[in-house]
Amino acid sequence: MKAVTLLLAAAAFGAQANHDEHESHSHGAHEHGHGHLNLVVDGNQLMIELQAPAADLVGFEHAARSDEDKAQHARAVARLQQPDTLFRLDPAAGCKLTQQELQAAKEDHDDEAGHADLGAMYTYTCATPAKLNGLEATLFAVYPSLEKLSVQGILPTGQTAAELTPSANKLSW
Repeated sequence: MKAVTLLLAAAAFGAQANHDEHESHSHGAHEHGHGHLNLVVDGNQLMIELQAPAADLVGFEHAARSDEDKAQHARAVARLQQPDTLFRLDPAAGCKLTQQELQAAKEDHDDEAGHADLGAMYTYTCATPAKLNGLEATLFAVYPSLEKLSVQGILPTGQTAAELTPSANKLSW
């Protein structure tokens, strides 16, 4: 349960850092091509929360109405259920996925365009957490329209913030 509290703290830290960094009046403004990654390392657990515009993860943001849209949405959900294709962790850390939760599209009703975000939360238990010293975001190959990922994290060494891109997709700690 302590880990969940830390993840919430990371999310709050991320929203505050994003607010301070941009002169926007909304927290975590919806921007196509720009996802958010919160992570927490707590003891032998690693939690990763990914959020990105549905346009980047699914290919559209409206409700899936046609059979083609529904199939495309199902493929996007299936990709989110395979975090090994989205992130690479050091095998020496022995991290195994122990829980995952998909976060359904949340529409921003304040925006007339009806933007929606989609995301997932992954929890890993690591056999050798001391060897967990970073992650590689391989999701840029899976989601080519995703251009950057703003990362906020709480690590044993303190807080971190970074921006990952397809050409600079590794975070070390």
